[in-house]
Amino acid sequence: MNAFECEYCSGEIRPKKVTVNHSYEGKLVIIKDVPVGVCQECGQRYYAAATLDQLDILAQNSDTAPERISVPIMVMSP
Repeated sequence: MNAFECEYCSGEIRPKKVTVNHSYEGKLVIIKDVPVGVCQECGQRYYAAATLDQLDILAQNSDTAPERISVPIMVMSP
């Protein structure tokens, strides 16, 4: 990914690998080393369409994940 300009703050977008919490059909999957463009000023992330497709594919196959964690789920009361 080449350096582009952020549509929100005009900052420079640079390639980076990040960890993504991805939700697909009710499944929450944590995916590491996802290539994205990240604005150096505001932190906005830019995903290529192929990357988003791959996130869905990984979530669909999450039963084969090499690692699992337990996450508490809380409900905020009024």
